Amino acid sequence: MIGQTPAPPYYAVIFSSQRREADPAYDQAAEHMVELARQQPGFLGAESARGEDGFGITVSYWSCEAAILAWKQQAEHRAIRERGRNDWYRYFHTRVSKVERAYSFGI
Repeated sequence: MIGQTPAPPYYAVIFSSQRREADPAYDQAAEHMVELARQQPGFLGAESARGEDGFGITVSYWSCEAAILAWKQQAEHRAIRERGRNDWYRYFHTRVSKVERAYSFGI
């Protein structure tokens, strides 16, 4: 589902990853992380997609860089990130960007 964001500016954290083999614990952890992120000040929404080959992209939207840093330092999120490194991902890349303009159709 496409995230509903306010008028720019705001920030996007783009997380691209290649999963190892499927693990049901991953899906549960990912759902929990979205629920936890929704409770964080400054969280605006998220979009996520994963192909059958295990490659995925998740984009989370935030009101400011301070909110992104607070999320990065959140204890449960830190623990899940470490589990991802050890158990779930072959590799990943995180990018943080400021959204200056946004366009939509049909929303």
